[in-house]
Amino acid sequence: MSSLGYDVLFREFAERIEYYRGLGVNPFSLATGCAVKVDLVDVLYPALRSISFELERLGLKIAPRRDADVFESRGFSVYRGVYSVDDPRVDSNSLMVAKPSRAIILAQVHQRIASSPEYFRDVIWRFYYRIASTIGELIVGKGHSIVSASIKSQFFLVDFISTNSNGGLVAANNDTIQIIDPAEDPGSFRQVSVALSNALNDLFTIGAWRNIKVYPVYDAPDSRLRAVIKSNMDAYTSSIGGELIDTVQPNTESLLMGATVFAELRRKPPFYYDRVEPGMEILVSRPYGELAAINAYMLAMLDREIAVELEKQTGFSIDKLLEFKHSIIDLMAKPNVNVARVIESRLPSLEEDFDPREHIAVTTDITGPGVYVFKEIAELSRTSIRLDKIPLLSPEISEFATRNFIIPNATAGTNGAIVIVASSNVVDWVEEELKRLGENPVRVGYVVSRGEARVEAPLELRKYIAAKSYLKEFELK
Repeated sequence: MSSLGYDVLFREFAERIEYYRGLGVNPFSLATGCAVKVDLVDVLYPALRSISFELERLGLKIAPRRDADVFESRGFSVYRGVYSVDDPRVDSNSLMVAKPSRAIILAQVHQRIASSPEYFRDVIWRFYYRIASTIGELIVGKGHSIVSASIKSQFFLVDFISTNSNGGLVAANNDTIQIIDPAEDPGSFRQVSVALSNALNDLFTIGAWRNIKVYPVYDAPDSRLRAVIKSNMDAYTSSIGGELIDTVQPNTESLLMGATVFAELRRKPPFYYDRVEPGMEILVSRPYGELAAINAYMLAMLDREIAVELEKQTGFSIDKLLEFKHSIIDLMAKPNVNVARVIESRLPSLEEDFDPREHIAVTTDITGPGVYVFKEIAELSRTSIRLDKIPLLSPEISEFATRNFIIPNATAGTNGAIVIVASSNVVDWVEEELKRLGENPVRVGYVVSRGEARVEAPLELRKYIAAKSYLKEFELK
């Protein structure tokens, strides 16, 4: 690319960055997409394990790790509370009236707290203790924890769920991010579409796509931008035939986009971890690794030498990378509802038992943890898995991002590919259906044996993950 072309793109990028700074936001302090999550392996899981027993003694139970919370109800209501991290004051009167049985929790904590399982444990223990002391018995069906660079932006947000009657199945989830691409307008329809599609993806992953209800989560440095985000959330929800129910929002003047989402399940969810068998195959709905390109572009815009090295090492000029980045954002903005319908059609009905010859056993999505989700499947199903392929949207960009320490896990994404574990004949059918619908499914591996939770992966995985805590979870061969 010519020096003149780079200068034009750089000026446009610099103007966008100055616009963010004019809002009081440092875009480089915001993590893109699901990279904003508190580290699962080193922080979140150890913290939860250390307090789960004491919480259960108080009547507060944390549900098993699942993509979405699933509960039985023909109707439900939601009461939302937003609380301080330093001194969470819980309104006992409102909760006594609501009589919730479940909760979906979003925590945004300062990066110092998110850096240590001990710091994180202390903060969530104080909050959960207040909740348990007020309500008594409560199931935390799903939690989502994200990191902020500003200590003033910390909060807990809880959607308390009161069920009205038994009968049907409802799936619920929260996913909330700060930004997708600082090179685009904050709160743009594309950025909002990615955020809400990402929240819904955990529902789509288990075949839940009917009667969608969206309880949005948004924040911004000024009221005008908050209104823009809210308007685009309305437009997106209408475009997918869902219902948006606005409610209490955090007010920390930080940038935030996401939602707690609900959908009806007409069939049993694919939580058959104990039925995963040797010989079952693993398919992903498309290649993954969305966040590498966005982060590589940002760094290339900040440093011309990085742009030169990028082209030398990958063959991507800055123009070509920009075009690729736009295609990635379009991909992330697209709701994976086609995949959801295919998954639903191969799940047992509510009156039917699971049949491994007919039904999908397990699903998950590849987002913040990237390929680590395969280790999570192995742990939950107590199986040994072999991965033969690591299908990335751009292996070259992911390798460059890893080699230059641009992103610790270049397999990570947002509103990512969906993983399906099933017998070969079911995978055959799913693969054919997804291709017919214009998707790009890839068979990536298979289940070797039951008993020990382990994942064999190709040596090339080293090219795409710099975080040693994640890499050590795989046996590379």
